[in-house]
Parts: sequence; structure tokens; C-alpha cells
Amino acid sequence: MNLSFELYGELIPLAGGEHITLATETAPATVAEALLVLADQCPALQPRLDQCAAVRDTDILLRSDPLPENGHLVLLPPVAGG
Repeated sequence: MNLSFELYGELIPLAGGEHITLATETAPATVAEALLVLADQCPALQPRLDQCAAVRDTDILLRSDPLPENGHLVLLPPVAGG
């Protein structure tokens, strides 16, 4: 299965781009498992992933939610405003 992550904000320079696609032998069952795969393949993101919202379409997902069937997640870091 291919996992794809769309990144925003401070995650882009840490990952070296706006999109990451990873091939896995077995599909992660949950959002949390998919983020573990991402952290393993891109260690620079690991410290920020716990603070990010994982989004599918217009829904914010819990870490315990099933991974979307298409394997695509949008990751939004926290934003500070003024």
C-alpha cells in the first residue's frame, strides 16, 4: 500500500517538500500507525507529529481512527495568530 501525506507550515522544510509518499508492505490500521511509519521514514518530523492535526477531506481525525482507504492524510501543524 502507498501512504501519502500532504504537509503544511513548518512541516514542509523539515520533510524537504509538501508531499511524502511511502510504500508499505502492510497497510497501517489507524492514523497513529501511519504516523509511526512516517516518523520512522522521516525522523525530522517526529518531534512535531504529536502536535499536528490529521485531516481527511474536511474531517479532523483522532489517532485511533481507521486510516482512510486511500491512505492519504493531510497534516496540519498548530498555528499561532495575533
